[in-house]
Amino acid sequence: MSRRQFLSLLALLFTFFLLDLTSSQTLSSTDESGGGYTGYTLTVRDSTNATDDTVYETENTNTNTDPNPSTDASPPDVYLNASVSVGEIDITVRNLSAQINISARVLSLLNFNAGVDVQVDRVELLIQNVSAKVELEARLANLVVMINDTLSSIDLNPVLATLGADVGQLAGAITGGTDTDTGTDTTGSSSLSARSALLDQGILYSVNDYSGNAHTNRVLDQAGNIVDERLHNDGAVYSSQVVGSYWHDMTFTGRESSVVFDGVSAREVQYSYAPFAGLISTAAIFLDAQGNVLGTRVLSEIEGGGSSTIADD
Repeated sequence: MSRRQFLSLLALLFTFFLLDLTSSQTLSSTDESGGGYTGYTLTVRDSTNATDDTVYETENTNTNTDPNPSTDASPPDVYLNASVSVGEIDITVRNLSAQINISARVLSLLNFNAGVDVQVDRVELLIQNVSAKVELEARLANLVVMINDTLSSIDLNPVLATLGADVGQLAGAITGGTDTDTGTDTTGSSSLSARSALLDQGILYSVNDYSGNAHTNRVLDQAGNIVDERLHNDGAVYSSQVVGSYWHDMTFTGRESSVVFDGVSAREVQYSYAPFAGLISTAAIFLDAQGNVLGTRVLSEIEGGGSSTIADD
């Protein structure tokens, strides 16, 4: 059986069961019983042309069935429209099933599964002079939002980073395929950037004293050195001093992987930094084949640390 014939047969079976459930086309959208379906409404459209065109829709869901839809309505992500017109069909069907399923999973934090499963054990049909149509629209915008929120939570809560590997690659794969859907969400992205600014600058922790321009940032530089930067009250660095290095003062976590760093094949190794109680920072060190440091990146602070002093009046 060809795909076109299967779609035509599926359309006829849907029409048969819908007509059997409603008993007649006199059931309208004002029927409070919902045609026997809890949380659903049943409407019959285009009755003037005597065509069988039935739409089931969940409450508060815009199925965009308006013949003159607004220009703001976005096209569906998945659209199926199959129709058939026959003079006569005499057929016996056994064990026919159809399944439509959408599944998405992010680590163990998000598991989304929605689908429709229809099965017919046995049916005998004699159909004459029938026009049938089946239409399916699937919109995945809400699923994209759910996945984006989950990945944002992983970025903003560093403890979650240890629950699964390659979160960065997963985020890139998903956001790369949904740029058109999420490109207008400037509020979430700007908030995320602001909260990760200290990590981007390689700051492990800070000590601030506003009474005498005695601010200090402890930074992991791109060569793998741990550096103390002295700053004025306006944030300008006036001196710096190397006080350690990742290989001497940090602890290897056991996690490493092969990556591409600035266009070069590299090995990413993860180290933790705990200079005193109450502070644990995690950083990635990127090494070439000879073990030379190509660059570094502070990934997270699982526990925050630092102090601040303000002069007395």
